[in-house]
Amino acid sequence: MSKYLVYLCLGLLWSCQINADTFEECEGAEDETFVQSWESCQSYVYCQGEDSVKGECGEGEYFDAATGECDVAANVQCFLDEVDEPADPEPEPEAEEEEEIVPATPRPTDPPTVPPTEVDILDIAPVVKPNCPISDDPSQVILMASNESCTNYYLCYHGHAMEMHCPNQLYFNSVSGQCDYPEKVQCALEDPRSHKCLPHMTEFFPHPDNCNYFYYCIKGFLTLQQCPFYYGWDIERRSCVQISVAKCYGNSRRI
Repeated sequence: MSKYLVYLCLGLLWSCQINADTFEECEGAEDETFVQSWESCQSYVYCQGEDSVKGECGEGEYFDAATGECDVAANVQCFLDEVDEPADPEPEPEAEEEEEIVPATPRPTDPPTVPPTEVDILDIAPVVKPNCPISDDPSQVILMASNESCTNYYLCYHGHAMEMHCPNQLYFNSVSGQCDYPEKVQCALEDPRSHKCLPHMTEFFPHPDNCNYFYYCIKGFLTLQQCPFYYGWDIERRSCVQISVAKCYGNSRRI
């Protein structure tokens, strides 16, 4: 809209207006100038002292303070459209989580007393056999003597022989199934000539040279004994067995 039309509209307004008015928008503005109304983007004020008058642009138009004319609303930047939206409140600072202070547990001066646990002790006497059985019997402990060492023996477990060792230079006693003093065991793997027939002893010793013979020690007396024909002294079974299956001592002859 041109200024000519604006003036025409003002003339119509003045012709209809009986009393003039003053507007705050005109403070500091020169007379006979158009300023933006503070009430609406479509409104404007013609400043002329006490004869100032308020006018309004047509539908779909805004008053352009830069040109002093009405123009299409899309072409005009009206400060009244910039509604001051309430600013988002600044987020309150998150309260820092106070780290929970766990009091240090003082180190006890004495170790805690643990009540003893009751344990069922099974008193099972071991059984010495020449071979390990295929299946285990929970009520028996099966042991085997070693053919290579007086101090070693074997514990049978699920058909397998696990090698064990007697401590402190003790010998495995195939009679009691325990580690014992050497003088009480008289290991057959030692030289039979080193055996001593003591007064309290009743024992058998293999012959060092002839598998058909063995020694019998009874109360300090050592006697030479002979197995039946075709039999030999077995150092594991500690008895006379067929010579073909006998476990003879060392390299003793089979007769």
